[in-house]
Amino acid sequence: MSGSASRAAPWRCPPTTGSPTSRSTGTTTDRWLPGEGGLPPVRVSSPVQSVSGDPGTRVVASPGHLAAAGLTAIAVSFAFARYGYGLFLPQFREAFALSTEAAGLLAAAGYAAYLLALVVTGAVVSRTGPRLLVVVGTSAATLGTAMVAAAPNALVLAIGVCVAATSPGGCWAPFSDAVARQVPPDRQHRTLSVITSGTTFGVLVSAPVAWLTGAASTWRLAWAGFAVVALISAVWNALLVAGGPDPRRTDAPAGASPWRWLRRTGSAPLLLGSAGFGLTSTVYWTYAVDRVAGAPTMPDVAAPVFWVLVGGSGILGTATGSLVAAGGLRRTLVVTSLALGLASAVMVLPPSWASVASSAVLFGSSFMVLSALLVIWSGEVFPERPATGFSAALCALALGAIAGLPLLGGYADARGLPAMFAVNAVLALPMLLLRPRFARPSP
Repeated sequence: MSGSASRAAPWRCPPTTGSPTSRSTGTTTDRWLPGEGGLPPVRVSSPVQSVSGDPGTRVVASPGHLAAAGLTAIAVSFAFARYGYGLFLPQFREAFALSTEAAGLLAAAGYAAYLLALVVTGAVVSRTGPRLLVVVGTSAATLGTAMVAAAPNALVLAIGVCVAATSPGGCWAPFSDAVARQVPPDRQHRTLSVITSGTTFGVLVSAPVAWLTGAASTWRLAWAGFAVVALISAVWNALLVAGGPDPRRTDAPAGASPWRWLRRTGSAPLLLGSAGFGLTSTVYWTYAVDRVAGAPTMPDVAAPVFWVLVGGSGILGTATGSLVAAGGLRRTLVVTSLALGLASAVMVLPPSWASVASSAVLFGSSFMVLSALLVIWSGEVFPERPATGFSAALCALALGAIAGLPLLGGYADARGLPAMFAVNAVLALPMLLLRPRFARPSP
C-alpha cells in the first residue's frame, strides 16, 4: 500500500487499545473506538457544540458554572423581580398611598405580565435559542427593579412592577434547553435542580431585607441593589448560555398545530400536575403570611422569620435530581405533594411557633422540590424541545393559580383562613394519583 493510501485510511489511529480516545480539530471531535472481532479501530467524528449555537466553537461553560449563573438568574427574576412586590407591599402602600384595591390590581397586572412572557417564550425559544431569552429576562429584572427604586409616583411603580414580573417568564424555561445542550446527560437533572433552587436563595436575601428596610425610604436602596445584582446576572449568563437554535433539534412540521404537538402520552399528567401545583402553592404564598401576622399570639418578627424558614428549607430543592435518581419521579412526586398538602393542613391549627415553623419547612422544601421536578418531568415528556414543553407546563401552573386565587379567596372571606387552608390541603391530594409517563409524540 502506498504512503498516501495509508494516510487516507479511515481506520488509521495511534497504536492504542482498550478505551476510546478522542481529539478535537476545532470544528469536530474525533473519537477512536476499538474494533471488534479483530477489525481495525473506527474513527467517529461529531461537531463540537458551541455556546453561540453554531458548530465549530468549543463549549466554554462547565456544568457547575452554568448552574451557578442560572441560579443567580432565577434568584433575581423570582425572589427579587417577581415576589419582591409582595414582600415590600407595606412599604409601597405607605410611600404611594395605595389602597387595598389598587394593590390587588397591581398584583394582578404583574401576574398577567408574567403569563404573557411565558406564552411568548414558549412560542419563540426553539427559534431564538436560550441565551437571548435569558438575557432579555434578566435585563427586564434589571430595568423593572431600577424603575421601582426610582419611582416618583404610583404609575412608574406599576410600570416597573409589570416589567420586572416578565423576568421569570422569559428566563426560567430556556434553561431547560441550555442544560440539554451544554451539560452531559448524567448531570442534567442535578444541574436543573440547582438552577431552579435560585428562588430559595433569593428569598433568603429579599425577605430579611424587606423587614430591615421597613422604615423611611431605605427600601429604595434595596431595590437599587436588586437592579445591580440583576445586571451582573444578565452579563454572566450572556457569556455562558448557548445561543441560536439547536442544530440537533427539529421544529414541529410547518403548519402543524401546537396543540397537536402537546398532545402525547404523558402530557396530560404533567399539565394537570402543574395546574394543581400552581393552585395550591399560590394560595399558600398569598395567604400564609396573613395567617401568621394576623395571629394575636405571634410577635411582629414572626412574618420575616416565616419567610426565612421557607427560603432556608427550600435548599432541599438542589437535591431534586438526586431524589429522582434514588426514588424515581413518581415516588418523589407523591412524597412532595403530600408535604405540600400538609403545609396547608398545619395552617388550620392556631398559629404558634411550632406550627408556623413546621408549615414553613414543609412548604419551602416541597415547593422547591416540586418546582425542580416540573423541569425534569417536562424534559422527559418533551425531550426534543424541553423549553417549549416546560413553558406549556408553566402556563398550566399559571392558569391553576388564576383559577384558584379568586375562588379560595372568596371562600376565605366567607369562612375564614383556617377553613380555606383546609380546602387547599384537600386540593393537593389529587396530585398523589398522577402517574408520570413518557412516550413519543402522537402521530
